[in-house]
Amino acid sequence: MPRFQRHSRLLNRIFFASVIAAGLFGWFYVSGNWQPDPSAFEIDSLTGDADLIDIIAGLLEDAIQIFQDITG
Repeated sequence: MPRFQRHSRLLNRIFFASVIAAGLFGWFYVSGNWQPDPSAFEIDSLTGDADLIDIIAGLLEDAIQIFQDITG
């Protein structure tokens, strides 16, 4: 049984290292290949009388449109 624990700990460490490495690779890939346009997140209804719900709804609507443009 102790032999199983040693292998299990080693496998956990290998898995943890591979997950961290995959996350770093994904971050480098995305930061190098996908740069969102900041002007795409402008909210037309952002005036002095806009409340938090309008701001959140506008951001979500823009995010959905950007996602549809990317995947479409």
